[in-house]
Amino acid sequence: MTHSRRLFLIGVPVVAAAAMVTTSASAMATAPHQSPIAIRSRSAVDDPELPELVIDYPDHVDVGVHYIRHDANEPAGCSIRGPEETIEADAPAGSAAVLIGGMRYELLQFHFHTRSEHVLDDHHYSLEQHYVHRGPQGQTLVVALFLTHGGRGGTPQDAVLHTLPQECGKVREIAVNLKKSLPDDLSTFRYDGSLTTAPYTEGVSWLILRQHRAVTDAVVDGFEKLFPKGNARKLQPLNNRTVRYRRQR
Repeated sequence: MTHSRRLFLIGVPVVAAAAMVTTSASAMATAPHQSPIAIRSRSAVDDPELPELVIDYPDHVDVGVHYIRHDANEPAGCSIRGPEETIEADAPAGSAAVLIGGMRYELLQFHFHTRSEHVLDDHHYSLEQHYVHRGPQGQTLVVALFLTHGGRGGTPQDAVLHTLPQECGKVREIAVNLKKSLPDDLSTFRYDGSLTTAPYTEGVSWLILRQHRAVTDAVVDGFEKLFPKGNARKLQPLNNRTVRYRRQR
């Protein structure tokens, strides 16, 4: 995908691509496009012309759930939970994808943060789930879902997080219904950002689902206990980016 194509995906006018290409290195250094950000729904530009988010997730798939350590040489061994570590579920190659504007993005994995990394209308959610996808030319697209307390159980998120893997534990194979892991309301806030863990690579297309999902109190409490200091990156400045909203119910 060309740079301009990616910008169209999240709703930034194509003419912006040329401006970004010609931006000097020093200017980019003073105005990086990093994630996460605070989103204000009243400030988001309503854009019904954005391409629809199409979900192609299976109703049954075995994912490999494991603890992600970002410093394998950590001298303290397996006792310290790093701020950039998380619980991750790897999807089998070719098993799930999303489509936007006719382009297919394969699901690589999904993982979780506490508290939510993004903020919506000044509200931090208990957890934030990131579905990480890769496009045909190596592009990164992340669909983010807020998770809250109060669920009755039975969601794919409950199944994955019911028994949390320890830092040096083995990979657990869990059968989940990915199709039911997302809400029926697929309205999204979209913007151009970065990875939220090192090396914070930019050029990531973010689609933040407006509708949250509820998981059991035990799941939220268990994840928060595993990461007592949290594992979310602090908010980053918007730096003149435009957040766009695509209603899809």
